[in-house]
Amino acid sequence: MTHTKSEVAISSLPTGSPDPFDIGFPRNLLPLLRCIRDSGELRLCRETRSGRVGVIEGTLRCIKCSAEYAIQNGVARLMAETLTEETAHEIELKDSEYEALPDDFEAPSSGWRSQYADGIEIPPHLEELAPLDGCKVLELGCGDGRFTMLMAQLGAEILAVDVSFEAVRKLARRLPSGIAPTTYRINSQNVGQDLSGRVGLVQADASNFRAASRSFDRALSATPLDSRDERMSMYRAVAEALTDEGRYVAGVEHDDLSRRLLGMPSVKRYTPGGIFVEHLTGQQLKNETAPYFSRLRVRFIRVHAPLLKHLPAGFAVRVALTLARIPLLRLLGELVLVSAERPVRPPVEGLRRAGSAAAKGLYRCYKRLKRQEPIWDPGEKV
Repeated sequence: MTHTKSEVAISSLPTGSPDPFDIGFPRNLLPLLRCIRDSGELRLCRETRSGRVGVIEGTLRCIKCSAEYAIQNGVARLMAETLTEETAHEIELKDSEYEALPDDFEAPSSGWRSQYADGIEIPPHLEELAPLDGCKVLELGCGDGRFTMLMAQLGAEILAVDVSFEAVRKLARRLPSGIAPTTYRINSQNVGQDLSGRVGLVQADASNFRAASRSFDRALSATPLDSRDERMSMYRAVAEALTDEGRYVAGVEHDDLSRRLLGMPSVKRYTPGGIFVEHLTGQQLKNETAPYFSRLRVRFIRVHAPLLKHLPAGFAVRVALTLARIPLLRLLGELVLVSAERPVRPPVEGLRRAGSAAAKGLYRCYKRLKRQEPIWDPGEKV
């Protein structure tokens, strides 16, 4: 679906009021940020207020183009000056949603974020990301920190990015508690400990975001973007940010078998006038990520089985996770995860490749017989 690229002024975004916690953006995570215009390194050029963890109020400046970005209430605000109409609409909806949420998480009895939903969605994501201890993670679409805080509890350091300022402000208020906004619990000594120093909060559009090259061990996006072009831009940025051994886990709404058989639309909104969503098949998700990763694996989760929701939550979760492993039934999964590894790098001028040891040995012998130095290119020795 193509959206009209109407220009919306970024000045209309909310500025918010100071958070009650003097936390700040962790200084050790500042080098991971890059300019959204030209990927230039960002330096802290002004600091007007410091917190117990890092910078609460300050200014970042790009060393290439001199563009400046504010750190406000401990959040690095890396937003473009103009937004598409769809992005501005999504920000407005999300800001209203997160502003209305209580700081103390209350799980709904059904639907998204319920005990049942989190029980069948969270474990597969964490399994694909594991191990996380000691990892640096780039999370795009962090929301109020459901995955962010669980990953931090497991020992990761996270650059948590969301287009909604209210979402990251909500996450900022929850970090000191060390309790993730979900009923799902993990066994970790970090549960209930202040996680502020492990998380750098960023307001940015996932389709227009850059981070330090080859600096992250893991990346996660558990929220859809509203067009293929935007998703492709995100995949490219993620591949560049990951190390050669890094792994990217993406979760999107699945165009599952039941939707296709019943002729339901693949493109819709969650609610009338709500957030746009596109349902993808596993093959479509593979095709989109393939240009940027050479090893891909898909997995279907949250199998559509309405009767399970009427069973005790713990038992229903175990059944749902089992159904997602059965070959035919898993095609009814409402979410598809892709685990992507081996980022594809653009060729670098003059960079040597490994080549063949046997071929190199034969070439050296040949050159010695001719009493010559083994040279590949003029002025270079083997």
